[in-house]
Amino acid sequence: MSGLVNKKKYGNQKGMSILEALVASVIVGIGFIAIFQMVNYSVSSIHVSGERTKANYLVSMIAEGMIGYKDTVGGITEADRKNIVYENGKAYLVQAGGEKKECKKFAEFYKNLGSEGSGCGSGGGTEVEKIEINTCTKKGEFKEVDDFTEINNVSDPTDLKFDNASGNNVNKWQNIIGEGQLLKCRSPKEFKSVKMYQMCAWSGSDACEIKNSKVLDESMYLGKIQINLNDGKKRKFLYFQADYSVKQDDEG
Repeated sequence: MSGLVNKKKYGNQKGMSILEALVASVIVGIGFIAIFQMVNYSVSSIHVSGERTKANYLVSMIAEGMIGYKDTVGGITEADRKNIVYENGKAYLVQAGGEKKECKKFAEFYKNLGSEGSGCGSGGGTEVEKIEINTCTKKGEFKEVDDFTEINNVSDPTDLKFDNASGNNVNKWQNIIGEGQLLKCRSPKEFKSVKMYQMCAWSGSDACEIKNSKVLDESMYLGKIQINLNDGKKRKFLYFQADYSVKQDDEG
């Protein structure tokens, strides 16, 4: 009797139809597609966030390095150190015959890189390049390498390109942000640059690019670091005071 009752109770249940199965499959498929899209977005977001975090650290590192080396005399080699004298807060290199050549501190040295006489001593300065990576050149592209000896070891003290501290510092920062070891370069719109500007208020300071009547020193050096990421959509700027020259009277 119980078997007859169960047969009557469940006899009309024929299972899932093909249409119902198709609808269920479509719903499950839409869910998986949404999950996959979310995963792709998460991976992309993690990459962008990681690159921006690294850019923040690198920008701060370069700014702190320039401030820390502000009293370094540009282009001075180990052999030139014994011929450096200081007068009225400025450094001079005593040359053959007793003549004195005014030297530039690090901020002004970097600002004048590429011009004649940017360096004071035998280390020069014309061969040192400013950090100006405008496009994803071959040097700046990220690529997988099988032989890790191809990557420059920026912390190796035996692998120094120049014979002066100022040039080696600029070259170190150039290698750090110019190659694809830390910041990847995926688009021509991604570039990195470090610029130095001179600001002053005195009419006799014709070398200043920026005139500002509120600058009471002889001149102030402002650094600007810019790194573009994520196809140029994300940009990191940092402005900082790199150095200043004290205004002195004519008699001083």
